[in-house]
Amino acid sequence: MTEQDIKKLYDKILSEGLQHFSMMMGIVSHIKNDIYQIIAVKSVSNVFVAGESFPLQSTYCREVVDEGKTVALTEIGEKPGLCKHPLYNGLSLEAYISTPIYKAGKIWGTLNFSSMKIKNNPFTSDEINFIEECSEKISRTLS
Repeated sequence: MTEQDIKKLYDKILSEGLQHFSMMMGIVSHIKNDIYQIIAVKSVSNVFVAGESFPLQSTYCREVVDEGKTVALTEIGEKPGLCKHPLYNGLSLEAYISTPIYKAGKIWGTLNFSSMKIKNNPFTSDEINFIEECSEKISRTLS
């Protein structure tokens, strides 16, 4: 797969995810040496751009990496620890779903979707399956 094909795949996955989850932002990230780098982003607000990097500890995705599984939150401001998260204080994201992207059996990065609007219902098993299937598509391009 060429780099152009991979960019098209990221764009397609992010577009489909934004629509599927009714979210404001979708990101494909790469994590290396505790640095979270945005590889691809699609957003209604253009808060982040591809190429930006942050310490992993300052992102919600640290939970995904620490747990090694999908994390789905519907009202972050109501979660005691997370409402004090540095990202929440700066951006006030409320709904968030993210899953690891694997390469050679190790976490390479994350696929995540988020919104400043509270999600009134918990994420469904179908929604979790959807993001995990999208992550698997990305993982296959990294092999």
